Amino acid sequence: MFDFQVPAWLTGYSLKLWAIAKILIFFFVVRFIAYRLIDRVLRSLCERQGPTPVTTGRIKTLGSLAKSTIFYVLIFIAGIMVLKIFEVDTAPVLTAAGVLGLAIGFGAQKLVRDIISGFFIVLEDQYSVGEYVTIGAATGTIEELGMRVTRLRDDVGKLVIVSNGDITLVTNHSRGPIQIALDISIAAESNLAKVRDLIDNIGAGISSGVEGVVTAPRADGVTAFDGGKVTIRIVGEVQPGRQEAVQAALREELLAGFSSEEIKVV
Repeated sequence: MFDFQVPAWLTGYSLKLWAIAKILIFFFVVRFIAYRLIDRVLRSLCERQGPTPVTTGRIKTLGSLAKSTIFYVLIFIAGIMVLKIFEVDTAPVLTAAGVLGLAIGFGAQKLVRDIISGFFIVLEDQYSVGEYVTIGAATGTIEELGMRVTRLRDDVGKLVIVSNGDITLVTNHSRGPIQIALDISIAAESNLAKVRDLIDNIGAGISSGVEGVVTAPRADGVTAFDGGKVTIRIVGEVQPGRQEAVQAALREELLAGFSSEEIKVV
């Protein structure tokens, strides 16, 4: 009968293929478990904070970043294991990776700092797209929140691009109404009760006729006075980004009202 023997090199090659197959199975299983764990944690976090569009966008950003990091780490580990199967010395590979990482660390410190800062901005929910914020000397609406830079559009339409690593102070105006304060000086002989009623009536009209008013402007009280004038402060609350428009409308209505009632503004 025929005596068929499998060549030794083929047997060794088959064993290597089987070992690579086990590594691939390990890779996909670990990735599947890690991804499911990330999804479960982020889903729980989203439910705890409330499924708003802002929260959902932030959760998706964090999930994408975490999954990407795990994927590349597993790829690197699987690559090292495959090289060992083919009896390739992995010490130079690890050394080269270490040197490359060190070079990137020294040569791209600013880039790494920007990315890390962007990650924590998203993680801590400091601000989100569409919110009205002040970053340093720039105030405007967030148009894009990236992992390296933040883009915001200021009140006159200019696009301001800020590196995340350079952000040290953020004022978020969109997490609640903004208070406006307007001082107006009238002649000292004016009837204060009449002036207060007029201001409150104008404020009520502004509240119903101008978009963005949260609390109707009202006369808060006298802030200063002398022999010739009395200064009254008008306060109210508006939605973020609407303070300039509301104050402009309020000034216009006050001037018209004072003129009709013959109250002298000084």
